[in-house]
Amino acid sequence: MTNTSKANVQSAQTSQAAKPLPLELRDVSVTFGSGAREVHALRGVNLQLHHGELVAVMGPSGSGKSTLLNVAGLLQPATSGSVMVSGKDATQLSAAEAAKLRRRHLGVVFQHFNLVPTLTVGENITLPLELDGLSPAQCRERAEEALEAVELEGLADRFPEEVSGGQAQRIAIARALIGPRGVLLADEPTGALDTSTADAVMKILRARVDSGASGILVTHEPRFAAWADRVLMMRDGVLTGENGAAGQEGNDGEGAIQQ
Repeated sequence: MTNTSKANVQSAQTSQAAKPLPLELRDVSVTFGSGAREVHALRGVNLQLHHGELVAVMGPSGSGKSTLLNVAGLLQPATSGSVMVSGKDATQLSAAEAAKLRRRHLGVVFQHFNLVPTLTVGENITLPLELDGLSPAQCRERAEEALEAVELEGLADRFPEEVSGGQAQRIAIARALIGPRGVLLADEPTGALDTSTADAVMKILRARVDSGASGILVTHEPRFAAWADRVLMMRDGVLTGENGAAGQEGNDGEGAIQQ
């Protein structure tokens, strides 16, 4: 992380001190099965995501990284603990209320894009807005703005099969940050991309965070984790900082990668 990025995070945290955190996990656990077949996917996870901050989560396959992101994105329920989104405890909401909270505050980017093949690029991007009742004209305007932000002007009327993998990932990012959403959750967003395209995607993610959003990035690659302000480790369902202390906040990305 550059000195400029560090300054941006510190400034954002200071100016937003009176506001609730965009996302916080409090003692979150996820358990599958029971008895001898019981599996602990997450074990007492604590995580605070600050305004204007990008947090990277690393760890081996099967360590719980994707489960963490799914729970944070309100795509999967926690067995115990609280998931706070802009000060609201999502675990206390009905399914409909949680879905509305997710659409308004959280955007998820999947490794394999998850674009709807029968919808145009513009329709894919604005699907959350349509669910919230925006008019077609408003959706079109927002789609064009979102595509411009990821440097894909003019692609609104194409279908997913007509764009490259790198373009599809940027479209997924545009969809994740459409509307007032302030939190981006990215699960291995560079995993299916070549080096140059992956770097371009990371630049866009970093720029969106620097402009005021917040994000959690799940990655296996240290060089992508180095774009983050903090790097945390996940192993056997336990989230730790670089110092190995469970639940504690990590250092900035550069320090973590150099250790």
